[in-house]
Amino acid sequence: MSGPLWVAWRGQRAQAAAIAGLLLLYGAAATIERLEPDLSGRTFQLAGLLAGAICLIWGAPLIAREFEAGTHQLAWTQSLSRGRWLAAVLAVAAAGALTATAVLTLMLTWALPDAGGDPMAWPYYESHGPLPFGRSLFALALGVALGAVTRHTRVAMPLSVLLTGTSQLAGRALRDGSGLPFWTMQWTETAVYLALALSLTGVAYLAIRHRV
Repeated sequence: MSGPLWVAWRGQRAQAAAIAGLLLLYGAAATIERLEPDLSGRTFQLAGLLAGAICLIWGAPLIAREFEAGTHQLAWTQSLSRGRWLAAVLAVAAAGALTATAVLTLMLTWALPDAGGDPMAWPYYESHGPLPFGRSLFALALGVALGAVTRHTRVAMPLSVLLTGTSQLAGRALRDGSGLPFWTMQWTETAVYLALALSLTGVAYLAIRHRV
């Protein structure tokens, strides 16, 4: 890792540490569930919070904080285009979000290895398959886009959490009435999340491009 990616990583170490701390708490909860079957299900009920944490801790401050501190100007005056700068910070953040999601998925698979007869039940469904990864990228892109548009961390953070939670509730409502099988629904929702993430990345780029 060198150049813009190294600079981006150095600027995001605090977010990475915060998400790692959250994963440690998940790991402790998953271990307790394995040792105490009567507590089964508690970790899964919190699984959806990772997307909210990603947009709150990692996505929303990523660009907004740069605008507030004025450090974006330094990056743009060092022979680095705005597009390359955004690509670098997003690449590091996306790698971190996907890694965190993979770790959490492994934890939850270990804590609840089978669907208990209903793979569409939301705790199992939302913590298995490709869906958690698509949702994490969407949450990250949503936070970044809101930060780039509003340019204020305190505005972008609550909005990103609210919209991420709303999207998850909407997904559950549509899923319950779809009647589609597990894998068809998984890939459909993942595709929607990825399309939204790509669109939001474009919004962030346009907001940065027109930033004076």
